[in-house]
Amino acid sequence: MRIDWIIPCRFVEIHDNLGTLVGAGSDTYWVAEFPAPVQVFLAMRFSAMQDELGPDNPHTLRNLIRDTQGNVLSEMSGEIVAEGEQHKPEYLATIMLPTIAQFEAAEEGTYMLESDLDGETNAVPIHVLQGPPRAPGE
Repeated sequence: MRIDWIIPCRFVEIHDNLGTLVGAGSDTYWVAEFPAPVQVFLAMRFSAMQDELGPDNPHTLRNLIRDTQGNVLSEMSGEIVAEGEQHKPEYLATIMLPTIAQFEAAEEGTYMLESDLDGETNAVPIHVLQGPPRAPGE
């Protein structure tokens, strides 16, 4: 099983393995002062062959949040068991998963949200800036 993509957004809902994303691609968060709590919704999609799924095939998922210096702010890990079915067994099955990353930003800069599934890592940057929201280039 592998991570196809991770999309930061303002809100995500999964129903019947289809995602509804609001604010997809949100990567910059504005705060009034530091330290500041930051909450990011993430839409994740995994893919696997049929024989990699089911209760006999647990997968290890580890999520890390790194600060502006690359230090680990938080880490969560556990086993997941994914179910999925395709019309043909030789097709990849895809699994959508909504998650939330929460952390306290101590300073302005780029924080990394990393997900590792069975040793394969995917990461997305989240920029935290102080002040009122501004349009890019202002």
